[in-house]
Amino acid sequence: SIDWWRKLIVFGLLSFTAACEDQAPSLVTLEGPTMGTTYSIKVAGAELDREALQRRVDQQLAATNATFSTYLDDSELSLINRSPRQQLSVSETMVFLLTMSQQIFELSGGAFDVTVGPLVNLWGFGPTGPMNGIPSEAEIRVALSQAGFARVRVDGRQLQRPASIYLDFSAIAKGYAVDEIARLLESSGAGDYLIEIGGEVKAKGRNSRGTGWVIGIEAPDRTTRRLYRTLPIIDLALATSGDYRNFFEHGGKVYSHTIDPRTGWPVDHGLASVTVLHES
Repeated sequence: SIDWWRKLIVFGLLSFTAACEDQAPSLVTLEGPTMGTTYSIKVAGAELDREALQRRVDQQLAATNATFSTYLDDSELSLINRSPRQQLSVSETMVFLLTMSQQIFELSGGAFDVTVGPLVNLWGFGPTGPMNGIPSEAEIRVALSQAGFARVRVDGRQLQRPASIYLDFSAIAKGYAVDEIARLLESSGAGDYLIEIGGEVKAKGRNSRGTGWVIGIEAPDRTTRRLYRTLPIIDLALATSGDYRNFFEHGGKVYSHTIDPRTGWPVDHGLASVTVLHES
């Protein structure tokens, strides 16, 4: 299942080996599996009950997974995707991410579209795994007819969409989870922390040495894993996406997991990797 959640490149291990962080007594480290990948959290300079905090973090991540997972048959998202009804009552959490996704859909001119699931699956980057070769034009047209966020409406807690629409939040759910864990940490009294979930990173304050957290960015190299550069960040979130980890080759051409929902094809341009920094 980890391939499905690798929408944004996993560089967490590099992040923490590059952090130059001594394991000081004032540093609390939490880690574990989530969303088909892993999480790692460091909290500096706070006296916290590690076991209690671990339980709260795991509960929050389990709740997020129970809402947005496409792998859990009984998640809210899986139930929505299987429902033949065109109007459904959904949770406030689902409304929040649908609304955020709509804003990014509009700002990006349709390049970001959480209804892209049928195309992702068709190209072999979904739960069913790799396919042999590339889809036919007819198959792509069918998948395109089943997508399109412009046909989704949210009114209060009511979701309206054609029953054929398949929602896929894998490009935004981990970032949402990082923000939720940040809120949880701050409510627990933590003011200096570093959170990483499958390559999605958020840093607040300073590390236990009193300096900014340092994140490692992976080189966009398909053949080997290596560090491209390090980046000190304070009070920012960071995400990197590229075409160099989740892809396949066919007929001498590389096809990336990043699907353009407007064409139905993987993106085809010269960008190998993009890193974005933002408060959220």
